[in-house]
Amino acid sequence: MTTHPQHLSDLLAEHGIPRLRSQAPGHSEKLICPKCGGGRSREHSLSVTIDPDGEGVVWRCHRGNCGWQDGARLPARDGSRSAPAARAAASFQTPQPHPEEQQDKTAWVYEWFEKRGISAETVDAFGCYGAAHWFPAGGNQPAIVFPYFYERKLVNRKYRSLDKQLMQDKNPLPTLFNIDAIEVSEAAPEPDLVIWVEGEPDVMALHEAGFRQVVTLKDGAPDKIRAEDDPARQDDKRFAALATHADLLGGVKKFILAGDMDEPGKILREELARRLGRHRCWLVTWPEGCKDAGDTLRLHGADAVRQAIDEAVAYPIEGMQRLEPGTLLALRHGEPPPLLSTGAGATDRILKLPGEGRLIVVTGIPNHGKSSWVMFVKVHLMREHRRRFLVFSPEMQPWESYVAQCAAVRAGKPFWPMKDGQGRPLPGLSMTDEEIKEAEAWFRPRLVMLVSDAEDVAPSLDWILERAKAAVLRDGTTDLVIDPWNEVEHQRGDMTETEYVGRSLQRLRSFANRHGCNVWIVAHPTKLRPLKPGDKIERPVMYDINGGANWANKADLGIAVHSPDSVTEIHLLKSRYQRWGRRDSKAELEFNKQNGRYSTPMGQ
Repeated sequence: MTTHPQHLSDLLAEHGIPRLRSQAPGHSEKLICPKCGGGRSREHSLSVTIDPDGEGVVWRCHRGNCGWQDGARLPARDGSRSAPAARAAASFQTPQPHPEEQQDKTAWVYEWFEKRGISAETVDAFGCYGAAHWFPAGGNQPAIVFPYFYERKLVNRKYRSLDKQLMQDKNPLPTLFNIDAIEVSEAAPEPDLVIWVEGEPDVMALHEAGFRQVVTLKDGAPDKIRAEDDPARQDDKRFAALATHADLLGGVKKFILAGDMDEPGKILREELARRLGRHRCWLVTWPEGCKDAGDTLRLHGADAVRQAIDEAVAYPIEGMQRLEPGTLLALRHGEPPPLLSTGAGATDRILKLPGEGRLIVVTGIPNHGKSSWVMFVKVHLMREHRRRFLVFSPEMQPWESYVAQCAAVRAGKPFWPMKDGQGRPLPGLSMTDEEIKEAEAWFRPRLVMLVSDAEDVAPSLDWILERAKAAVLRDGTTDLVIDPWNEVEHQRGDMTETEYVGRSLQRLRSFANRHGCNVWIVAHPTKLRPLKPGDKIERPVMYDINGGANWANKADLGIAVHSPDSVTEIHLLKSRYQRWGRRDSKAELEFNKQNGRYSTPMGQ
């Protein structure tokens, strides 16, 4: 004897889904998908939602390469499996057909359709007619009747008054208009194509143009797009017909979404694509000045309708881009990506910095000048290229000391007073109070420091990116500096260090590209190579940074700062594009410890 689960937790366990925090009706929760494990990042990608009546549950994994979705119901009292549609079937009402004498098929009905380019033959094929019906505004009045048939039986009627009021029969079975036109057989059990429109007249307009497998929902478009795990979305009754026809629609190979071009129509397209699967959906664009299929048929004829359907394009899927006409010409004739100077002639000869939002990694042996060189370049970029920086540099405490060093670089003078051997101030050699006040005013709109001094707030990558996004949108920040990488609170969970570094760098690069904001990371090498007697310290390479090859693979620009003696060497380790410089190029600079500036040595 088969034992059916009696509790939702047992029902979920049958499918490998852990127990939910709550089993209240409508409760929604995100968990790790038991099918894909959430990928390497162990993402909580499975949305689980309890049915409004608390007797069932649905779930869906939102990871693109998984997409597992299903649902289950607790058994009914008689031991059978319950289903929302079956349980509610008893409450659906089957309408009684209008007697023939009440079905008005006189001239005014056909004239109404004729104005929309729909022939009498099409009107008769769909069984439309006129009849008196009660409407909230105006009471009993003439209406166009659109019969809904399912399995050749009348299940609903839509009534449209001449002033565009819409009503339908009470509590009908949720079905799609024209659903019986979708043909299946033993030889072809899966329909090749179904076209979706918005409204019964548009179904008939496409029929007029030669398309038969066309359907529409009985209710209009939703007023807004809801989150995919929003319980209100799961209970939206306007889409109940998709459950009625789930088996049939599940086998369709391709859907063409040919609804209205207005804002509600776009919302409906997106909601249908979510529910039917974006990978199966294609989009129609109606001619300019036409909102829908009916406008197109009326203004341009059946050929224009057919052309629009034939030219449908694949529904956009996040992360997939298709080349549109004119894209490459626009790229060629547009402004080239900006190239930024470095502040010293020697480095400008080997390196041009990107300005369009790239991932820049700077490495070097501790105390060889990584942070100093980045600070020098940063001040130069603020002054010469109007760049705005957000800096996370927790090693420099208090954070005001970091800004003081930036002020010294800008002024070309030490920030702190210079003194002689007797401890007496040396006037004119360091910044004056007036110069410091002027520096405060200058840096205020150009430099923001990220500071996390709360004991219960860890400066994680999420914490940094959340504030960086706000800085880009609010302050126009163009550059984010993380110096050094090892001071970030790395919450890697079950990931290996290599996996975590790869995922983190991908997130930072995506942030840079999306917001047009350069991301600078100062990263220490993991360990130094042991030296033999007489050997010089070798400069590190990208592979020496903790996390391995990800640094070399993910970075757009890789730079090493190396100071084996009195000269500082700037090595270009990686350049994704030749316009930024040639890999393995080297420049030599002199460093002024008093003011933090770098310069090209004499004679170069």
